[in-house]
Amino acid sequence: MKSPKQDRGECQRKWHRTRKEHLLRISGDFRQDLLERELDLTVCCRYAQWLLHNPRVHRYLIKNHASELHSLQNWLSEFERMIEM
Repeated sequence: MKSPKQDRGECQRKWHRTRKEHLLRISGDFRQDLLERELDLTVCCRYAQWLLHNPRVHRYLIKNHASELHSLQNWLSEFERMIEM
């Protein structure tokens, strides 16, 4: 067994490499999954915005679901701020 000075950090690099491989194996391809989730979220938010711009839908939501409408509008404005970054 070598001391940390003798192996020059090889043991630590090996530990990080095997840990990363293990995490990728149990979580799948994170980058691809994240891209798909981001696309789904964008499509859903754009559809919700489109619905809110429909006068009939907007009137219905104000009349019957005002608190949910306010919550949805806040959520969509937060989404827009994130997109602008």
